[in-house]
Amino acid sequence: MYTTATDVSAFKKRRGLPDDYKVDGLLASGTWDLYADKHHTPYLVSALETLGIEATVTRIVGEELGHAFEFLYDDKRYWFVPVMGTAVMSRYAHLACMLGSRKNILVGVAGGLKKGIQTADFIIPNATKGNESAFMYDRTAADLLFYPDEQLSERLAYRLGDCRLHKGATMTCEVMFAETPEDIANWSGEGYVAVEMESALIFALSRYFKVPAASILHVADNLIAGVSLFDKAHADSKEARRAARKRQYEVAVAELLGLPMQVTDRLLPLDYSIE
Repeated sequence: MYTTATDVSAFKKRRGLPDDYKVDGLLASGTWDLYADKHHTPYLVSALETLGIEATVTRIVGEELGHAFEFLYDDKRYWFVPVMGTAVMSRYAHLACMLGSRKNILVGVAGGLKKGIQTADFIIPNATKGNESAFMYDRTAADLLFYPDEQLSERLAYRLGDCRLHKGATMTCEVMFAETPEDIANWSGEGYVAVEMESALIFALSRYFKVPAASILHVADNLIAGVSLFDKAHADSKEARRAARKRQYEVAVAELLGLPMQVTDRLLPLDYSIE
């Protein structure tokens, strides 16, 4: 039914947007949305400052789009949508694509599944195993595997420089607290490098709209090492994870805005002293 709703002007009217409103790119962040103002928007603001971009990040007014923020750069509008899981994120990503997004990038965290992986390591998925939500956008996907844009993923990897990076397939699972030790062992044994919550949806939806998309994640809870969100080792890694998130946003924003590669070459090395 709703796939036939392609009148962009009707979407704009329903959401109180002006006729000339356009979105040039989407930065999606997989996170609990109540953390957005305090724990995530500051990283976006910091990234813009570090990259020398003068832009003001503001929350979009209104119940229809109130989870989203926007900022302008070089006469272009970018959305920042920090929400957890795919039900809400799909609404914003779908609308961003209808409004003209030319690049969708997901930043987020993941649970480590690869043996030897460490907290604060980076992951750029080259595929993800999804569920029926993603399948709704890509019904030809074999074995529920969904893929990012290869060139966009490679550019993100290049911008990371010498950071510890793992490439491989992730498992998209939207019900974190339902994961069992057997799930972790099985996923790891099948070769998945990490488990996260949103990549499959972003990849499938973006492919549906023919928009390049990719994910850049960092390891938060290192599940294969037995470290969950409730362990002391997780708390002790706070500063390393903060440093990783800062770099994650800098790299994602630089790529989203199409800044020269040399800009991210100048970023300071990460301090991995805390594992």
